[in-house]
Amino acid sequence: MTNEHKFLTRIDQAALNKIIEKHELFRKGRADGVGAKLAHHDLSGLSLRGRNLSHADFTGSVLYEADLQNSKLDFAQFFACDLRKANFRNASLVRSDMRGVCMRGAILTGADLTDADLREGSFATYDPEKGLSFVTEGGAWAEGAGGADLRGANLAQVKLSGAVAMNSNFENANLTKATIVRGNLSGANLAGANLAGADFSNCELKNVNMRGANLAGTMMDYTNLVNVDMTGALTDKPSGKTLDKLPLSLEEMIRGHQLWLKSKGAEGHQLDLSGFDLRDAPSLVGANLTMLTAENTVWYGLDLSNVNLQACQLKNSDFRNCNFSSADLRSSNFSKAELAGAKIVNARLDPLMLGKKRMLQTCLVNANLRNIDFSKSNLREVDFSGADLSFSDFSGADITGAVFKDAKMHETKIDLNNLQQPATSKS
Repeated sequence: MTNEHKFLTRIDQAALNKIIEKHELFRKGRADGVGAKLAHHDLSGLSLRGRNLSHADFTGSVLYEADLQNSKLDFAQFFACDLRKANFRNASLVRSDMRGVCMRGAILTGADLTDADLREGSFATYDPEKGLSFVTEGGAWAEGAGGADLRGANLAQVKLSGAVAMNSNFENANLTKATIVRGNLSGANLAGANLAGADFSNCELKNVNMRGANLAGTMMDYTNLVNVDMTGALTDKPSGKTLDKLPLSLEEMIRGHQLWLKSKGAEGHQLDLSGFDLRDAPSLVGANLTMLTAENTVWYGLDLSNVNLQACQLKNSDFRNCNFSSADLRSSNFSKAELAGAKIVNARLDPLMLGKKRMLQTCLVNANLRNIDFSKSNLREVDFSGADLSFSDFSGADITGAVFKDAKMHETKIDLNNLQQPATSKS
């Protein structure tokens, strides 16, 4: 690909570094700072990695194969830019203007595009003879590297109305409350994506993978759905038995369970909620549910802060987007459970000691633990074998003795030096 042409200003890395330095001084309010004006520039292949270019103007520029990893680009103007194969991994693009961009083959894994504007516009394309030109009708996406890579990206409340994102990869991305009206996502991969409250009205969705996606509150009015795989997706329809099928109200059954605990089984009854959809449950904040059995159960979005869930059987259950802040989850079995996006801050998952020599570990084997905040939690001896921990944050957590054999740890924020024992992991 030829970079030099008469339509754009080409600068080298040294010149770009000076512009960035001046912009960073400008952002700090320094008198010698100057805001970056990079509209209609050719920045192909250059590095902006880790730099702060918030509010910078890139309108109509070419950033083909540019490196923008870990950069801060909040409120930046990318209108009609050519961003093909650009690397935005873990970049912050909050409220950025990305209308009409061409992102074919771009990498946005782990990026934050909250409130970004990716609505329709003319798509910028680069030609060494003709310079920068614009096409509509999705022509910029039709050939070459395929769709954009937005795996694990934070696209909450993003505006994608009219966007053409054919064959793009949104696997496990956060698209909560996104607006994608009149978009074309044919061939897209949305497996495991969080689409809660998103608006896909009047969209073209042909040959789309939505396996295991969260479709709670998702609007698809007048959407063309052809060969869409929604296997295992969570929708607004009850997934399992509803609470009105219980012999007593849930509150009464919980009281009976607590009596059973207090009397060591002499009175009351152990609570078994296996197979129930609990999304309409009354508040469970601070509830004592120790030794509960609730396999294949849906808890999606519930506030479970300060709850006691010790020594529970919770296999294959759906806890996506639940709040476990300061909860006691010691020795419970969450194997193969869905917990993506859950908040497990300052929680206890260390073992329960049964006598002087025996302990019962907390089990998260083969669980989906993507995008979880584990900060300041006690995770001593937890078994994470085979779990997907991609994009999760272990800041300040105690992971002494935890087992990470065969765990997926792509972009996981964790210091494995704190394990104090050998562990095997793969990314």
